[in-house]
Amino acid sequence: MTDHKYQYTMASYAGVYTDVILSLQRALAHLSASVPPPQQTRIATGNAYRYREKLPQQAIVLKCTRALSALIAIKSLLDEGLALDAGALMRVSDEVGSDILFLAGPLIFRHEPENSHSRYLDEFFQEEFDTPDPINSSQKRDRVSRRQVRAYVARTFSSTADVNQAVEVTRTIETTFSGYVHGAGAHTMDVYDGRSFHIHLQEGDKPLVDLINQYSQYLQRTVMHFAIASKALGAEGLFNQLYALNRHHFDDYGELR
Repeated sequence: MTDHKYQYTMASYAGVYTDVILSLQRALAHLSASVPPPQQTRIATGNAYRYREKLPQQAIVLKCTRALSALIAIKSLLDEGLALDAGALMRVSDEVGSDILFLAGPLIFRHEPENSHSRYLDEFFQEEFDTPDPINSSQKRDRVSRRQVRAYVARTFSSTADVNQAVEVTRTIETTFSGYVHGAGAHTMDVYDGRSFHIHLQEGDKPLVDLINQYSQYLQRTVMHFAIASKALGAEGLFNQLYALNRHHFDDYGELR
């Protein structure tokens, strides 16, 4: 976790949160309208909307949708003092953000996608089941590892010459929050006060305070991930708007101005 210069409460985020969420909702509508739309498609378990073209641009739109949902849900969980679940969604947000950068790289820098990009898209758009009866499904997944995603993002977007260090920093951040997803003992002990476990933490409880202080960075990162997505999809005007939004509300470290 990052050391924070300021201590925040959820009330600290009120105005920024509203501005960011409304801006990202408009951005998502713009991005989704810029790619071929989903169509009713016959799949093994019935009919459903799907992107038939399976383009990287369409995958980016879906990742932005997931990122925005996570950002809203994290606030709801922090408002309720549900630190364990907020931490789990922060881990989800980290991964989705990396995926956006991974998919956007070849589009922004105009280089050939790597083999891992093709594998990623094949797995990403793969249906969950290949038979009407899920029990009899034989689907197998060829999943690109998180290490491969981190390495590509570090090589492509990192401003440091030490790519290995950039990869390790990202790995450390993701590993730290993974304990919330998997219910690791050390993370779950965050809701124990010496006498009993408290699912709903109270304002001022250190584990909750630590996550509330992190939330400014998740707001900032999501804005910038949407900006990267906009550039990848050729929406330069939207990119400029989101970059200006970022500079207006956040400093270089993701803290509120």
